[in-house]
Amino acid sequence: MEKQDITNYELIAKTLFETYETIYDIDMETNTYSTFYESEAYRSLRIDNEGKDFFKILPEKVEQVIADEDQKYVVRMLQKENLIKGLENEKYYSLIYRIKREDKEIYHQIRATYQPVNGRMHVFMGVRNIDSMMRREEAHRKEIQALYQKEMNHMKAVLASAAAYMEVNLTQNILLEKSDDGLETEKRFIKRIPSLEDIPEYDMMHTWICDNLVTENRKGYRRYASREYLLKCFDRGALRSSVLFSVYTKEGGIQPCREIFFLYQEKTTNDIHAFCVIYDLTEQQKKEGERKLLETELKMSRIRNFTSQMQPHFLYNALGSIQEVILMDPEYASELLGNFTIHLRSCIRSMTKDEPLPVDQEMENVKAYIEIEKMRFGDKLRAHYEIGTNQFSILPLTIQPIVENSIRHGIYEKGKAGGDVYIRTKATEDAWVVEVEDNGIGFDVDEYMARQRTGQGDSTGLENIRFRLEKVMNAHLQVKSTKGIGTVVTLTIPKMYEQNRL
Repeated sequence: MEKQDITNYELIAKTLFETYETIYDIDMETNTYSTFYESEAYRSLRIDNEGKDFFKILPEKVEQVIADEDQKYVVRMLQKENLIKGLENEKYYSLIYRIKREDKEIYHQIRATYQPVNGRMHVFMGVRNIDSMMRREEAHRKEIQALYQKEMNHMKAVLASAAAYMEVNLTQNILLEKSDDGLETEKRFIKRIPSLEDIPEYDMMHTWICDNLVTENRKGYRRYASREYLLKCFDRGALRSSVLFSVYTKEGGIQPCREIFFLYQEKTTNDIHAFCVIYDLTEQQKKEGERKLLETELKMSRIRNFTSQMQPHFLYNALGSIQEVILMDPEYASELLGNFTIHLRSCIRSMTKDEPLPVDQEMENVKAYIEIEKMRFGDKLRAHYEIGTNQFSILPLTIQPIVENSIRHGIYEKGKAGGDVYIRTKATEDAWVVEVEDNGIGFDVDEYMARQRTGQGDSTGLENIRFRLEKVMNAHLQVKSTKGIGTVVTLTIPKMYEQNRL
């Protein structure tokens, strides 16, 4: 070997020392080999650093140092024919395997290349330790797999109760994927959604669904499920949108649905995509209805229970006052007992059932209550009855508590001056109206409502009356009040309710 060639070898070797544990030089004509350098770690493997036939001794050395699972692979890849073929196709020939070292398996890489020396072809083959890099890649791969599995789990959760789904490229107006059929439940869409071959564009599919499936909120679906609207949603930062609608089913029924659009930007193309999922809301609406019914029944029960606790308080006070009057004015006491009986009967009726009764019966209770209160107030309490109509029904203990509020919180607070309470009924074209007006001290309605919302107000007052009237009679309660002037409470009962009841 010429001196110049040796110098070149040394330069090559020195260049590779920093990254490789050893470098083999194989003469491809004679198969002889030698090494330029061995790291301490590699030297501990006790591999000959030169020999007459690299390819003959290869299987023995492989069995000695290579991990069992990788031995056949390394022998096959480093056979002379495969090595030559690989180097002819690529500038570098590379393989990764594991070396057995101190009961551990350490990843290594062989990288080989052709180099001419004195007109003969040599293969320079470097061996380097890539264990830390491979371990990082393996950890990264596991992390990616975990993220992928998490994504798949999320996808399964999203699609678990889905009736149908579609994957859409909104930017290109292309349908990428869709489920085979709609409503994987007992009921199915009246028509099968066309295939991607039949309708490849989202705009066309959107129009087809509007025209062939949607029966309720078609206008809303046409707008909120459109490609233009979804792209605008993404532009303003919304990554999710939805629309409620109903579809026809094969059984001739109407199926409530919600379509949710999950919006995202595809990283490689920057196109905006949407994953569109249609959910069957039948069971959800059924459960929601049952929940609301239970909540209503629970609240009604609480109202009745509280009413049953509140009424004795008033009744005991009334009985005590009547007892004081009996000896002084028996005739007046007898009238008061009659009024007391009327009021007691109304209280018992409201505790046992909450059904509408003729307004005359509720007015009888109102008058009885006012007469009992006059026992305390005397002429300071003045009641005025302006009954324009009595041809309707109302829930028991609805007008009376309003009158009670007017007296206790309006008239009584005026002191010696006392005040007036007006009870009116009238009919409009489509409703029955009851008004209770007083010229008491008045109050701030907004402040009262705020206290009700925070639980600081009287929970057995106007809000309970409002709740009962709305739930049972679809009626409306309105309160207007001005401090220093007085309060007007208006009950409006739709005539349609009375007609349906008859």
